[in-house]
Amino acid sequence: MAHKYSSAVLLAALLAGSAQAQDFSRVKQRVASEAGSPELISFKAERAYGTQEVQQLFRDQLALTTDDQLLPLRAGTDAQGFVHEKYQQYYKGVKVEHATYSVHARQGKVEAVSGQFEQIRGLNATPTLDAAAALSRATAFVGAKTYMWQDAGEEAFLQQQENNPAATYKPQGELVVVRNQRAANPLKAGKPVLAWKFNVYAQEPMSRAYIYVDAHSGEVVLQDDIIKHAGATATFATAYSGTRSLANESFNGSFRLRETTRGLGIETYDMNTGTRYNRAVDFTDADNNWTAAEYNNSSFDNAAGDAHFGAQATYDYWQAVHGRNSYDNAGAKIKSYVHYGRSYENAYWNGSVMTYGDGATTFKPLTSLDVCAHEIGHAVCEKTANLTYSNESGAMNEGLSDIWGACVEARAVAQFGLTGKSTWDIGEEIKKSGGALRSMSNPNLYNQPDTYKGTKWYTGTGDNGGVHTNSGVLNYWFYLLTQGGSGSNDLGNAYSVSGLGIDKAAKITFRMESVYMTASTTYPQARTFAIQAATDLFGAGSAEVTATTNAWYAVGVGTTTTAAVAGGTTAPAGVTSLSGSGITTSMNVFPVPATNELTLVLPGNAEATSVRVTDLRGANVQTARYEGNNRLSVSGLAQGVYLVSATDGQHTYRMRFSKE
Repeated sequence: MAHKYSSAVLLAALLAGSAQAQDFSRVKQRVASEAGSPELISFKAERAYGTQEVQQLFRDQLALTTDDQLLPLRAGTDAQGFVHEKYQQYYKGVKVEHATYSVHARQGKVEAVSGQFEQIRGLNATPTLDAAAALSRATAFVGAKTYMWQDAGEEAFLQQQENNPAATYKPQGELVVVRNQRAANPLKAGKPVLAWKFNVYAQEPMSRAYIYVDAHSGEVVLQDDIIKHAGATATFATAYSGTRSLANESFNGSFRLRETTRGLGIETYDMNTGTRYNRAVDFTDADNNWTAAEYNNSSFDNAAGDAHFGAQATYDYWQAVHGRNSYDNAGAKIKSYVHYGRSYENAYWNGSVMTYGDGATTFKPLTSLDVCAHEIGHAVCEKTANLTYSNESGAMNEGLSDIWGACVEARAVAQFGLTGKSTWDIGEEIKKSGGALRSMSNPNLYNQPDTYKGTKWYTGTGDNGGVHTNSGVLNYWFYLLTQGGSGSNDLGNAYSVSGLGIDKAAKITFRMESVYMTASTTYPQARTFAIQAATDLFGAGSAEVTATTNAWYAVGVGTTTTAAVAGGTTAPAGVTSLSGSGITTSMNVFPVPATNELTLVLPGNAEATSVRVTDLRGANVQTARYEGNNRLSVSGLAQGVYLVSATDGQHTYRMRFSKE
């Protein structure tokens, strides 16, 4: 279905003219992305917009054109008294994928806005390739032998589960605008295109992903994986967590692993080494004493207890620490399927349920507590930041799941006295050869980087751009934020971080993920959002803000200092630098994108004594002319992205900007 909206529906979001002049008189702090678009703007208390002026705010601050719309998506409140309303971007009535913008307001006044806004110009929003033809391109790209919608049993099972006779796994095309992330041609790479989006669920070989097909050329421009590879009380002798008391229920004279004391329920099923969910059955026990003699068998049935316990412990962590009711904060049922396939060496969240293999040569059954919490963490991410599963955003998607795996495990260890677990190792109980999958305290141990773009940073295209490798940077940041530490990173920078403890670190991290991150967030943007989250929770200039900032510096992102600013939702000093690995001190530029003139704002309103413009290769650009009074003529520049360097005689500041 092509989600194009009529002009009547979009009337409230449309503008009367073309691009609007940006109004900076209300702005307290503005943090720009590398592309020059604002990722976070905070406002002066005395000039703040009212919550009824949100569309005017967007027109003033984002330079919208008549082709751009931002429509309400969802809203919520938090314990700090903020109302957070998220808006979805549309271009000519077509949804812009991964482009959302959030308004953060308190007591009727907007304190800040943040997110990803795509500046799109001149894109043809009428497809020349229809949805059926595009789906053929998508399935040819996936290349599966069979798909879920071709299995009548799975289709019937889905209709039963959703109580909807029309439910189907067959992909329904949605027309969207998305960036081309698969083009080898640098003229096409990263550029927005009109595309058909399909949710393609393959049965053999198993995979599930959003596949985006260019609605004009038929090329696949992006693959965003959905499956991420990796009434009674029972007594259950689990495989990894000892003998535990588990909530379950009696049924038809026996007991099964289903319960309704948490949200809408937690249920654990037996797939009997099959791959069809509709054929899964209940694990049952006659007396509700699930002993090792019965379940520690050649079929690894004791792993069912671990999956059930893992789901319950994960639910309890989110409820107790973050006040969240299941992964969607609406009590969603957590369903786990154990014994998936024969010798299957993986576990995954498929967008609906948890699935666990029994392992083979490398792994034991993949139902250890940290793995369960990791996979459910992907469900949390899907319902909050929804980070795209590739490159830096995908690495942080994986890193966040590792963080939640560590947090859930640490809480359960303290609560139940569990042994054999290591908070800062991931998967330490499931490898047959010993060791772990990843180390959060020493990422280098398993060939992950502990420094952004450091010596072990992955730059290839494998593993969706190294999502399971480059996650080490976020993991180490969280470890340092929790435990503290000192040393020198791969960039030669000495650091010292004072640890906050795991609960404070987790609250900062989850606010970063749930309030500020968007689908395409990068590591430098995550730094901005984490500092903002710490400021919201603990106050500007607090020890928590300092620790958050210094932990990012330790992993190669930003500096060791941040400006102490008053208020709640306010931005850290500085703007994102060219390399992405540092924040210069508070130079701002506007308007972005620039057309004829660029204004520079230096700290203390100092005047620049020297200004230089370079292209992205570092070559000087002579067609830009500094006219004094912090004004730079850019009318002679070709369209593109440039770097401006300015000095006030004592310090040099740098900032990217775009020219259109």
